[in-house]
Amino acid sequence: MPENYEPDEFDQIAQAGGPVGVHRAPRKWYVRLLPALIVFIVAGLIAYVFATFLWNQDNNPQPGASATPSVTATESVAPSPTATTSDAPSATPSETAEPEPSETAEPEPVIIYDAQIHVRNGSGISGLAGEQEQKLEDADYTEVAANNINSSLIPDGTNTVTYTEDRLKDTAEDVAETLGIDAVQGGGTPGGAEIEVLLASDPDA
Repeated sequence: MPENYEPDEFDQIAQAGGPVGVHRAPRKWYVRLLPALIVFIVAGLIAYVFATFLWNQDNNPQPGASATPSVTATESVAPSPTATTSDAPSATPSETAEPEPSETAEPEPVIIYDAQIHVRNGSGISGLAGEQEQKLEDADYTEVAANNINSSLIPDGTNTVTYTEDRLKDTAEDVAETLGIDAVQGGGTPGGAEIEVLLASDPDA
């Protein structure tokens, strides 16, 4: 004969209804897809954040790395030494263009037509001194005199024009050229005149 027990908590659960045993009620389809959807969304967000981080790293280099590109750009733009040298004007044309210094022109001879001139005859030819005196007067010399001299006083026995001072050198040379005499000698005259023509022979002979 069955025994009657007082209702306990398990009897209360049975009376409330619902699944009986260890099996659970079946879940809805969207409930089963929700975990996979959450994993997909989270994985996508992680991938997006990682890709964005790498993109920013590529487009924004570190401050220390920016020096090399700027230097490279500057060097590529700067002209090479060869181009600068070829464009700049060379120094050789300017030096060549400078005119060469002209030779110093010799000063014009200073002829003193009123200098004291003595024509001295030591050749033994009569009238020779007077003839040479006339030639000098025809050449515009105004202070000319003729006289004689001992042939031993004529240097080297050669027709010679002598003079006393350097200022008379040009005049003595002109006198010698007028009379056709080659020898001109400074340092004094035998008779003391400023210029003396010493005749050892006929200059026209």
